[in-house]
Amino acid sequence: MTKTRPFRILIATPFGEHQRGGIDRLTDLIVEDVRASHGDLMISRLVTRGPGALLASPVVFAQALSALWTAKRSGHVDLLHINVAAGGSAVRKAILARFAQALGIPYIVHLHGSRFQQFWPSAGPRTRRWVDRMFAESSAVIVLGNVWSELVRAHVPGIEDKIVVLPNATAPACIGHEPAPDGRARISFLGELGQRKGTPQLIEALGLLADRQDWTATIAGNGQIEETKARAEQLGIIDRVKVPGWLDAAATNDVLRSSDIFVLPSFAENLPMSILEAFAFGLAVVATPVGAVSDVVRDGSNGLLVPTGNVDALSSALRRLIADRSLRTALGAAAKVDHATKYEIGTYTTRLTEIWKKAAGL
Repeated sequence: MTKTRPFRILIATPFGEHQRGGIDRLTDLIVEDVRASHGDLMISRLVTRGPGALLASPVVFAQALSALWTAKRSGHVDLLHINVAAGGSAVRKAILARFAQALGIPYIVHLHGSRFQQFWPSAGPRTRRWVDRMFAESSAVIVLGNVWSELVRAHVPGIEDKIVVLPNATAPACIGHEPAPDGRARISFLGELGQRKGTPQLIEALGLLADRQDWTATIAGNGQIEETKARAEQLGIIDRVKVPGWLDAAATNDVLRSSDIFVLPSFAENLPMSILEAFAFGLAVVATPVGAVSDVVRDGSNGLLVPTGNVDALSSALRRLIADRSLRTALGAAAKVDHATKYEIGTYTTRLTEIWKKAAGL
């Protein structure tokens, strides 16, 4: 009996294996789960930007085009999965899509990034035409929430049947939540420190809690590390606020395991992986209703939503959760159930493989 050859997928990602950023973190999980659970699939990465300096990205992209041509010539690709964000990513991926089409390789577009709502209408006419064509000629378009589905429909009419809403997913928590030995509520933030993620507002909100001694906070990530530390010191809360910088996966899990509240007061998001990771650990989440966040965080049910940029509302939500252990426990428990049923990577890859095969006509 002739053995059926595996279905071969190339996933175009920006930086590569075990790199920073939600796209590559999600891709790592997809690759790991597919290789463990879907023996009829063969999956590989196609790095399009590279982790080095931006000046080197044209060379990396040229290598990606060459690798795609080689994969087609050798029969090692049946479908190209294109992860796309705003700016240079969209331009590179539009070129990649045209090249794939010229080679006869079907492709799907997976829309990520938080700035596509601003980028798409403001791009130049030529860029818009290329981006529109990338979406229009795809075999499927994956978006992370309803707001992004509406965005694609508005810009590329007639492709409604291609659009699939598939929220991000993360691995289940492999270690249990650890209660604080001193009984204090532990607040955590993970992401790039700066304006987009709302860390200046978070520090100000924590400053309004300086009268309380029953909390600590860890604000971890790259970006405005020294500025964040300096402002915490000015507000007199530096003794309770750790700013450790960027953390690897193991250290991130340690922070989440040792947290009670996760906060992400962003001004712009698509669907952040960090919220889903917090769900997996059963944390009470405080977030802003941007991007697809409000599709996932239901105010008063599995988390709390506060208006974007509202320091007082953010501080009040944190104060409420610090004071009310039963509320944060209930919210965290609901979040953990939601993660297990909706946002766990095994369920995600099962649905993703169905999308892949349909897109390839299998």
